[in-house]
Amino acid sequence: MEESEINKINIENNNIEEIDLTTKYICENIDKSIIVFCNPISGNQEGKKILKMMNHYISKENYRLIDYQYLQTGKTYEPIKIIVFELINKEDNAKGQKLLKHVVDRCKINQGKNMEEKFWKIRTLIAGGDGTVLSMVDSFVKNGSDIDYCIFGHVPLGTGNDLSNSLGFSDHIDLDEGDMDSLYLIFKKYYDAQFGKVDIWKIDLQLNSNDGQILVNTKNGKIPLKDENGNIITRYIRSFINYISLGYDARVGYNFDRRRTNSRNKNKCIYFLEGLKKFCCRKTVTVNGFIDTFTVYDSENNSVNQESFFSEINPELDPNNNINNNIQENDINTINNNDININDKKHKIKYQFITSEKNLQNNNILNNNNNYLVLKGKPCSIIFQNIVNYMSGIRDIWGEGKNHLSVKVKKDAPKEFQKKYTNKLLTMTQCQQRFDDKMLEVFTFDNGLETGFEKVFKGFAKKIYHGRGPMEVKFVETDEYNKKDKEHRIYLNLDGEYFHIVKPILLRIELNRAYSNGQLPFLISNNNK
Repeated sequence: MEESEINKINIENNNIEEIDLTTKYICENIDKSIIVFCNPISGNQEGKKILKMMNHYISKENYRLIDYQYLQTGKTYEPIKIIVFELINKEDNAKGQKLLKHVVDRCKINQGKNMEEKFWKIRTLIAGGDGTVLSMVDSFVKNGSDIDYCIFGHVPLGTGNDLSNSLGFSDHIDLDEGDMDSLYLIFKKYYDAQFGKVDIWKIDLQLNSNDGQILVNTKNGKIPLKDENGNIITRYIRSFINYISLGYDARVGYNFDRRRTNSRNKNKCIYFLEGLKKFCCRKTVTVNGFIDTFTVYDSENNSVNQESFFSEINPELDPNNNINNNIQENDINTINNNDININDKKHKIKYQFITSEKNLQNNNILNNNNNYLVLKGKPCSIIFQNIVNYMSGIRDIWGEGKNHLSVKVKKDAPKEFQKKYTNKLLTMTQCQQRFDDKMLEVFTFDNGLETGFEKVFKGFAKKIYHGRGPMEVKFVETDEYNKKDKEHRIYLNLDGEYFHIVKPILLRIELNRAYSNGQLPFLISNNNK
């Protein structure tokens, strides 16, 4: 099942009998129970092994259910209760989500009795790749489960598994078929883990309404994303929890997608070869070539609980939207009134840079004399990172980058400005990266070779921004899309899913406050530092 299909699971419109004994059993043991949704086709087939082993333990309600306390292996286990559902099987997935909804309702009752947190949060593990995690969370919400009463865990079955690694667990699992002791030890780590939170973000990608599109590279060719009515999507709103990037690494991943296999090790080799090929044989458009400006708005005067910082109106559809150009003294820049749809009473610009002085001269976005921050060089990619791992295990890129900056203050800027913002930029780079601080880290790599070497030698990344945002990227206007033009394409990496975006206009990034005030409850390993 494609990840986009997960959200189509509907627990109400199926013929599943009412959950009875299993619901009662789990609800009476919430503090000892773990519900698992397992993808059998991810990674090195470990998901298949889990499901096959669990198939030997079928309850009266036809659920895969193990109570380790009563498992006869000659060993003593803690009384952990595991129930597993196959997430690519629509009927089984729906059955599991129905059980989860019933358990969550019981969790609410327990919280009302002022019980400990472990009695009103059900451990809910998602065994699969990084992209599967949020797809399943979205599906839970759609089907009526209050996720504030879940505590999620990521069992790493995919290729990268950066989320699991960031939370202190391993980046993969090794499981011998039939080895119940090993399976127990895997689940025991999540049973013993701390209860914590991870930030969740939202992107709003707006494309040209006439010929914009988002292409996915499949084994059957390049396919544009479409809505439920079959219309090509020109506005894409989506959550992410790991990172997003634009440029070289996304281009490598896009071509890797159609060669992806069910073997984690093979996938890593394929990804490496694609990266080498793109570095040696294909020129990738630089960040300066597809981005005009990067803007951060001041959210300090706004409630962090508000649903959305930006207006929902697409500026392309509302060209006459007027904005009062009243910018505070501490703000860096202003922008053309007709180019963005924001509320002037709340949304002030806090930080902004242009990607090149050439863009400043040739566009109508920034037309004043106070644009003193410029992107350095010609980086191959720009990354917006939430967790501490990136691209299959590269860890702490932000910390290793030290004071290497990707933004400079122009020499013709007033001395007061140069001193003030040079110090601000350096202070910003010294912040520590966390996955629960409601902050994003933004940085660049100069070329594909540095991107690949970062895992071994470290320190190649150059920093742009650390903060809450919200943020906005405005793209360079492009000519008509040409399928034969392979040198000027823009690629997007979204939590390990890869897209070719045609004629983008804006990319907005902000905390997704629709979910628990911008955070999701997650299990964090006791070994995580």
